[in-house]
Amino acid sequence: MNDWTSTVLCKIAEKAWGTKVARQCQCNGKVESHGEGLQGVRVHIEISLFNTLQYCSAPEKHENTILIEGEMIYPEKANGLQSKIDDVFNKIAKLIPNVNVTSFKSCTNGITSKASIINPRSQYCIGENLVIQCNMYDYLGNSKTYGGDFLRSRLYSKELGASVSGRIEDFNNGTYHIRFPLYWKGKVQVSAILFHPSEGIAALWRSRHSSSGVLEYEGRFVNFTQDEITACGFKLNTDKELCEYLDQDDEEAFYCIKPSNLPCESLNEMRSIVIRKSHLTKEETELFKRSNIGVEISKEFKFINVEDCKKHKSISLPKCETGMESPIPSGYFYKNIWNPVYCNMTNYETGDNFTNCLQGKKLFLLGDSTLRQFVMHFNDIKITNYLGFNQRNWNSWQKTLLAVNIDKDIYVFYKRHAIPLESFRFYYFKEDKYISRQIDQLGGGMDTIIAITLGQHFRHFPLTLYIRRVINIRRAIERLFRRSPETKVIIKSENTREIHASVEKTGDFYGYTQYLALREVFQGMNVGFVDAWDMTVSSATENIHPPGYTLQGIMSMTFTFAC
Repeated sequence: MNDWTSTVLCKIAEKAWGTKVARQCQCNGKVESHGEGLQGVRVHIEISLFNTLQYCSAPEKHENTILIEGEMIYPEKANGLQSKIDDVFNKIAKLIPNVNVTSFKSCTNGITSKASIINPRSQYCIGENLVIQCNMYDYLGNSKTYGGDFLRSRLYSKELGASVSGRIEDFNNGTYHIRFPLYWKGKVQVSAILFHPSEGIAALWRSRHSSSGVLEYEGRFVNFTQDEITACGFKLNTDKELCEYLDQDDEEAFYCIKPSNLPCESLNEMRSIVIRKSHLTKEETELFKRSNIGVEISKEFKFINVEDCKKHKSISLPKCETGMESPIPSGYFYKNIWNPVYCNMTNYETGDNFTNCLQGKKLFLLGDSTLRQFVMHFNDIKITNYLGFNQRNWNSWQKTLLAVNIDKDIYVFYKRHAIPLESFRFYYFKEDKYISRQIDQLGGGMDTIIAITLGQHFRHFPLTLYIRRVINIRRAIERLFRRSPETKVIIKSENTREIHASVEKTGDFYGYTQYLALREVFQGMNVGFVDAWDMTVSSATENIHPPGYTLQGIMSMTFTFAC
């Protein structure tokens, strides 16, 4: 390996793991030459980087650390974890209506329901609030006497690229108020949809907690020429001997049926399998036909006029900083640019914007494919290049990604959160680590940015699994801040997705309860909170991977917090 290439490779190692590991890399690296000149160096770097880094020693374990099924487990016990999980779960459970479907026609119907303006006027002013009242009725035209309907609302001016979500107040008697702050001048329209009726919400809540999940897993065990596939999951109803993969600190466990002739530590690959079983009754299933999801509530008005009555002046807001509380709604789009209402965001629209932020930094993206979008975007606008990865689009989305810009000293690392993952092809399981463990392995520092998201893959399972995971992530961040308080950490909420998604597997109601749990768990913490849920409701995005200006808003908010 020539001296220049060696320096480059070890510089990348240093960015990832520190100076000590980089020195070991330099001493132990053994790679072959791939030609002369710059082209040879480029090919050499792309092909050989991961082979070189494998000679680098991992950080030393704490003397009290124990090894369980390949996981590094730290000695501190997560005291009171279950109590905290129960507290968050119970707060959300109180929002769920306790009703049953006695007949389909007695359920809430968006078409017969009515939306009207409270104290209507011919003109409204920027800075005021527009309040819409929704009176809900069933299919027979009878007034509903209880709440719990899942509503989604937005105020928008399509020609202005402007929109904002509404804050919904449930009076638990069939009446709702939706409050919209007025931020721009012009003709605006209101959208208030009945996403699911209260009877459907009660049914979905029961369904989600009637089993241990609607995904099962198969694990492939490999030992030289032998291999065997067995059933895996968070809970297995079997009398067979099990392999337990336990994280004692986080009180997380995953199981596989033990192969007949292979050891538990030979688990190598994993894939998911959909359980084709519904916990809904026939009457409840009727509520979730596509024609009954996301029904626009009938309105007694078409649009309203908003004027700049007092020549409204923009209020000077502080720069968005970690630790700020994110309200609901957290912002609005205007001319397709996101404007947070509590702080001043930098609009990241060019490669130079990102380069100026990330130069000399290490960016760790931990979570799911909605963060993987960030790396893809960086490569699309030519500010970083993948190393050791040549596939495009969403092929092999679950693979770890590394992208760098040597000239600008930028290091970007993407790694999925651990199980649960929805992947119907086998993926390499041994590199899975919970996000809390990944955080524990990072030194942090002023040059370190960590962005975290999780949620879409958890919708298949009871809510408590998600709550446990995010509480453990919070605890890991607290440990990180104790050793490195200057590290920037950004939490991105999950976003809305396709309206036709299976309601019992990946529907948005399940995502909404996780969104509420995430806000609750990270309340009061010195992190940046990117409210991707609010942004995608505002822009009416129905895509698990938000496109265009919505993604730009999410990324702009993230890196305003980071830089």
